[in-house]
Amino acid sequence: MTPTTKIEFSERALKILKQEVEAIAAFHKRVRPQASSAAGALAAACALLNQRGRYCSVTAEHFDRLDFEGIQIIDALDEHLTKAIRALLKAFIEEHRRTPELKALRFLAEKLVVQLQELPPYPVAYMVLGSLHAALKAFQKLIDDGTSFDIEAIEHAFAHFLLGVVDKYVQTRERPGERHHSDIYREYVVVRRLKCGCGEEKYDVTMQALCHGAKGEPFDRLDLQCKACGARRSVTFDLPFFKDLEKM
Repeated sequence: MTPTTKIEFSERALKILKQEVEAIAAFHKRVRPQASSAAGALAAACALLNQRGRYCSVTAEHFDRLDFEGIQIIDALDEHLTKAIRALLKAFIEEHRRTPELKALRFLAEKLVVQLQELPPYPVAYMVLGSLHAALKAFQKLIDDGTSFDIEAIEHAFAHFLLGVVDKYVQTRERPGERHHSDIYREYVVVRRLKCGCGEEKYDVTMQALCHGAKGEPFDRLDLQCKACGARRSVTFDLPFFKDLEKM
């Protein structure tokens, strides 16, 4: 075990996180009644997704979105937003227990999947939100171009399609074992987005070490070196689900 100091969120970052998590929850509560029909559920999901622009702007007022703390804030809020969208779609589908028209589902799969970027086994929330945005945009084009399906039937099938997209992410964040591996994968995705002071986004991980804080809590430390200028830095990541491994 390697002793080191864990990087904690600043007070300003914690304030933004608390404020924006509450804002996501409040907006979810406000639009949830709209999901009484497939069209309403899709409109509410789209409105929720658009909340990302707000918290990205708020974060950018105080942090560089390509530096460590800015990335961590956005990633945390993206996870809250993704789970809120999933909860909204799931509630609609469970309330309206109706099997979607299989032909409509197959039609959507054929038309939409090819336009969506394939997600990795352990996607990070921003990737899922990007897929949702692309799917909504492609679906609107399908509707504008015209389809032989009844509009209510195709909207109902699309709600199921979107839930399938977002479920893949949420399940990796809830299943013991998988959620820990998801955390490890995200560490390297964070590093890929980090911007060095020289202006480049090209860090190599020179060392990864499992560490423990003052209270024994596990976390990872990654030592980095910029490929462009050689500058070195270290970043740390909480491992809240590390104990899952002891139970496997």
